[in-house]
Amino acid sequence: MDELSRKLARHCRRIRLARAAHSALRWAFYASIAGCLALAGSKFAGFRLPYASLAAALAGAPLAMALREGVRSFSIRDCAIHLDRLLGLEERLSTALEAAGPMRSIVRSDAAAAFGRTSMPARRYPREATLLAGTLVLAAALGVVPSPERSGARGDRALEEVSAEQAAKLESLTNIDVRFQELAGEAARALRENRPEQALALLEDLRRRLAEHLLEGSGAGADAEQALLDQIASSSAAVSAELARLGRVVHAPPPAVAQAKLERQKSGAVEPVLAGPTAAAPSTGIPVAQEIPWSPRYDSVVRKYLGY
Repeated sequence: MDELSRKLARHCRRIRLARAAHSALRWAFYASIAGCLALAGSKFAGFRLPYASLAAALAGAPLAMALREGVRSFSIRDCAIHLDRLLGLEERLSTALEAAGPMRSIVRSDAAAAFGRTSMPARRYPREATLLAGTLVLAAALGVVPSPERSGARGDRALEEVSAEQAAKLESLTNIDVRFQELAGEAARALRENRPEQALALLEDLRRRLAEHLLEGSGAGADAEQALLDQIASSSAAVSAELARLGRVVHAPPPAVAQAKLERQKSGAVEPVLAGPTAAAPSTGIPVAQEIPWSPRYDSVVRKYLGY
């Protein structure tokens, strides 16, 4: 291989690497735009996205396109034609590569001399490369800006994990009344769809209805309903704690059984009383209903609300 062929081979490798780099920069810009759109949708529209898979796809696209450009066929003859057009050599390089016979050495010497007198122009980067910095800054800003939700609840991983866990516990409860199953299912769906405030409202409504049903004294399924009541209290406490951690104040409602008892007493219901105080209640002479299955610790709350 003579001197001209060696020079053309070196330029062929450089041009191939430059094209691969340009393709990577161009597709990195397109990937950054897609990433900005995905972040904006996740922040402002509440879309749930697989961030790990999305980041891998966006990072792999420029690399794949650069590899595609790097393995594309680009021979020394193609390099000579490219340089003839770029440097204005009037096809001297491509003609010298195809020259044969006694004039071959003269043509190659003339082409090498013309090629040596020229200088390569400054490297020009694609237009997308100058815009890539702006899209990267925008993506970084979207990544650190909090989601403009009213409670800051959506987009928090800890809250999502707690909501999913409590939703699974609510869905696992069986052997309860169909009315309560439907309301419990709605609360579980609200938790899975990242609507914690609505889920808390549904849980409170379910807890109130379940407490009223327990106060009616129906024995069928009482154990399952008591388990559901305990699970509702546990789920409400867990979700409320996460919302409080995020800065949203959640006011704790009064105990559901005590609230149902107060509503029952205010409506004028007459309850039979014991001859004396129970073992769990203090000896104050205050009548306590005997057939209502609430915890004795609510007696003080009931007496407080009744003004004793």
